[in-house]
Amino acid sequence: MTTPAPVTELIAFTIDTPDASALAAFYGALTGGEVTDYPEYGVASLAALGSTLYFQTVADYTRPQWPSQQHPQQFHLDLRTADLDAAVSAAVERGASVASDQPNPEMSTVMIDPHGHPFCLCPPQQD
Repeated sequence: MTTPAPVTELIAFTIDTPDASALAAFYGALTGGEVTDYPEYGVASLAALGSTLYFQTVADYTRPQWPSQQHPQQFHLDLRTADLDAAVSAAVERGASVASDQPNPEMSTVMIDPHGHPFCLCPPQQD
């Protein structure tokens, strides 16, 4: 007999940032998701793409440095897009930058969000 797993649901993924509201707004604009701000807690949430991301304001935030491990990336998001060039342009217009180091450019474009977190924009899956 198998024992049921003690964890039954992933509620959210939380990202540290120097400004929760600003980073949630960036990803909200990029994904078309709905941002809810909780300034009294220093937290903002983003409901998008069937998931929820939380952003929490952290004092003494240390910006990740891609691809250096001196200030490691800590996490990164992989986001699929129907039009990679349009998604890269939209991200840049909203304050992201294209990372100078692109380890697998045929599989994804590494971007840096306005607070230094790397994220990948991935082209449509090939059938």
